[in-house]
Amino acid sequence: MMNHAERPMPGRAVWILCATLLVAAGLRGYRLGQWSFWYDEVVTIRLALADNPWSLLDRLAQIDATRAPLHPMLLEGWVMVFGASEVSARLLSLLCGLATVGLVFAIGRVAFDTHAGLWAAWLAAWSPVLIVYSREARMYAWLVAVTCFSWRMLLGAGRLAATGAIAHGVSLVALGYSHPLGLLMTATLGLASLTRVRERFGSWTRWLAIHLIPAVIVAFWIPRYLDHPPEFLSGPLPWRFLLGTSIGFVGGNFVTLAGLVVLIAWGMVQGESISRRWRALVSLLLWWIVPPLALYLYSLAFQPIFGPARYTVFSAPAFLILVGLGLSRLPSIVRYSLAAGLTALAASGLWAQAYDPTIRADWRGFAADLVARAESPVLVIIAPPGPGRHVEVETARYYLPAGVIPIGLDEATVGRLEVTPTVYLAVGTRQGIPVSAWPERIGPYEFRVDRTYPGLITFRAEHRPPRVGLRGRNGMRGRDVLGNRFEDREHHRGEVALEGGSRVAQGLAGRGPDLKASLLHFRRDRAQAE
Repeated sequence: MMNHAERPMPGRAVWILCATLLVAAGLRGYRLGQWSFWYDEVVTIRLALADNPWSLLDRLAQIDATRAPLHPMLLEGWVMVFGASEVSARLLSLLCGLATVGLVFAIGRVAFDTHAGLWAAWLAAWSPVLIVYSREARMYAWLVAVTCFSWRMLLGAGRLAATGAIAHGVSLVALGYSHPLGLLMTATLGLASLTRVRERFGSWTRWLAIHLIPAVIVAFWIPRYLDHPPEFLSGPLPWRFLLGTSIGFVGGNFVTLAGLVVLIAWGMVQGESISRRWRALVSLLLWWIVPPLALYLYSLAFQPIFGPARYTVFSAPAFLILVGLGLSRLPSIVRYSLAAGLTALAASGLWAQAYDPTIRADWRGFAADLVARAESPVLVIIAPPGPGRHVEVETARYYLPAGVIPIGLDEATVGRLEVTPTVYLAVGTRQGIPVSAWPERIGPYEFRVDRTYPGLITFRAEHRPPRVGLRGRNGMRGRDVLGNRFEDREHHRGEVALEGGSRVAQGLAGRGPDLKASLLHFRRDRAQAE
């Protein structure tokens, strides 16, 4: 009997798929270059700009904690042709994201039917987590696309031809060299393939060869994945974080997730006999469940790295295909109503996750302003965004022009400020509110708000010794730390004052009431917390 993949697609299905891909391209390409690169992207671009592959591998061991070489090598060739701008570097990931949508359709169609494939592709086009990583110059969109290709090769009908066997083996090697977590997916593919040894591989000998050769090719690189500590540790996380992994694939909350699990169960028992589809269902369930579960158990037993969505994004297509199966088995009025609701749910989170210009610090804009000001030398002090390694310094270093020296806040001393004529302090923000505390002054240098950018606010250092005195009817009188007398008539009567730093509200005068209110709100919250 002719399988779904062999049946010609009706013209209507072709048009629907093309429209879905256009929607996916628009969602992934909208304002693709608005952000500066963030730290992980800077690491990848620095690798791609290496002089040659050998230099890339040397640099890989120094700056990239994943130690995965394949995507940077591909990007190296890509930027040689298309350039290393934010748009062109991210365009490779965008194309991988589009390939993922197409492969999700192909897997849904070959595993079930065209309707299930089309609904799955539509959900993949709108999936927030797939959109986010299709807009970054990192390996995750590539990893998802290779994962989908591998599962498409496994889930096809009939015996793998020689070319198909080679393609499947190459995809397994690509998974192993794309990311350490690709090894988890490779193991999951091997586990699922045990249900299709005769049907898909023909014999145990052929199955062993197709899986053993890639394992040998990848094996010598595995020690490089394990010879260093991870750059990020999430700390121990409760089980609900594992159970909630799939929420980001569509959006919503645990109630939404529970409803989608019911929908998946409905789709599994409707339509054709389960006995005819059990291999595909088992494979998709393994794809969806095993990699996140294995990563979570590894985090409990060894190093707590489970948490970021990028580590489990390659399981999203399996979940979306199963949801698409459930949608395709519902009555029309229920199906379209539910699909509209899921689309709206996914769309509701896209601004905050994918398009908000304040998500990343605009180091590119700050750097352009420094070039226009033609100030040199310049010292830029960068406040850390939080605990852990201060990666923003490396991001700033990528963008800031020659003659500008970026340093972390812990390196900022009076001595360093004294020898540099122009000093700025940069603090990251989110929706106008600083994400970290900053000093009001360093020694006699006081910081005044200079300019604001998406995701970033800069202060300029002014040499102004702190003053101590009494505020009375005629203002504040006293001496500064250098012994100079002063009289300030701006203060209110009856107050005792210690003027020790930058008055942020005054520095913001004329620079926008929204930013002023946000900063004052931040300062008030910080004071209450202390």
